[in-house]
Amino acid sequence: MWVRPLPRRPLAYSARAAAFAVLEAVESRGGSSNTLLAEIDLPDDRERHLATSLVYGVLRQRRALDRLVEKTSNRPLSEVDTPTLIALRLALFQILFLTRVPRAAAVDEAVSLVRARRGRGAAAFANGILRSVCRWLDTGLDPVTLLPDETLDTALFLAETYSFPRDLVERYLVRFGRQECEILLDTLNRPAPIVLRPGRRAGSPEALVRRLQDEGIEVVPSPLLPGALRVVRGAPQHTRTFRDGLVYIQDEAAQIVTLLLLPIEPEGGLLDLCAAPGGKFLAAAETLPPGTRMVATDVSAARLRLIGDNALRLGITGIHKVVTDAARPGLRGDFGRVLLDAPCSGTGVIRRHPEIRWRRSREDISVATGVQAKALMAAAELLSPSGHLVYSVCSLEPEEGPERIDEVLRERKDLEVVDARSILPPALHRLVDETGFLSTLPHRDDVDGFFAAVLRKT
Repeated sequence: MWVRPLPRRPLAYSARAAAFAVLEAVESRGGSSNTLLAEIDLPDDRERHLATSLVYGVLRQRRALDRLVEKTSNRPLSEVDTPTLIALRLALFQILFLTRVPRAAAVDEAVSLVRARRGRGAAAFANGILRSVCRWLDTGLDPVTLLPDETLDTALFLAETYSFPRDLVERYLVRFGRQECEILLDTLNRPAPIVLRPGRRAGSPEALVRRLQDEGIEVVPSPLLPGALRVVRGAPQHTRTFRDGLVYIQDEAAQIVTLLLLPIEPEGGLLDLCAAPGGKFLAAAETLPPGTRMVATDVSAARLRLIGDNALRLGITGIHKVVTDAARPGLRGDFGRVLLDAPCSGTGVIRRHPEIRWRRSREDISVATGVQAKALMAAAELLSPSGHLVYSVCSLEPEEGPERIDEVLRERKDLEVVDARSILPPALHRLVDETGFLSTLPHRDDVDGFFAAVLRKT
């Protein structure tokens, strides 16, 4: 979903006020937390880091914070207006999890935010809640005592402990079992690593690392994918190295999906049916000579423009951009390589988008699978004989992964599975399951959760 960016604010705009604005946009307008955070204007890295920590922390711990509001409030949670509830969550997160932040500062700013948005009465209510929680904590009581009894309801206990909707926890209990489910939930509440993919103009690995170091960015080699770099310190998106197109920020799992497209024969061309913002498509395009047919499509013109911006930064030309629906693309021609990075639930990237957990229901997943099925059939029609179709989703849900491939294989007898191990280097074979599908898991591989399959047209 494309969301209008937050308006630029004066430099005096505080981290807490910025976090409040982002959380309100996430809650009320369905915004993306990381997109909105990129739009805020704060005076220095310290303030930006605090705002980011507050936003992600509140989204990850939302249920635990709401339990405290429920414990100390004289009204049901459903009757607390959204701006007041967001301000309470912000303050409570700081009180519980950011020990360096003085309680008084967290409380005072939260009350001020509520007063400015909802008036004196709401401010008095918020102040009473926060003072009550502080007194409650001062008595030595532990918030853990508010958790339900696991022996009575394991799914509810894990949902409340790790701040996840019960239905997702139930799905993961069935799939992974009690112990692995808890490890997964704990992992999804931790920040994901920032990973850099060197561009084709990056030069030698040693020179790139030195250049990043000169700009205050400390990196280490990826433990999984040769050539990729994990950021240990710094914000690479604010560097000249990034602006000059020498690196692209992209998780290892997404980079591996691109490898499944290779090698690409120039005469066969490359089509990406859900391309924006273009990371996988552009990584593949960097391997192609000038004049190769490269078509990138997306249903959103605004998002498709991001591909143009990123291509310009990376020095890639010759891309044909088409606004169209992947389920009904309206294109003609055969392509040797087709990428369908399909719209999905996004449960594999909850570490990067913690609000996803609160937005996905069984119905949402069902709707997504319908779109994926139609897009897969459309993609197959655009594939040349012997061409490869790479289908991928950043989802942990089997309905969006192997079940979609099983369905298309039943309907299209001219498609067959290509074992991903026949394409990927041996070091990555452990990420491929017994059916030949790429499957990455955050708690097992410390990368985004992806499913990908390669299909060949016979």
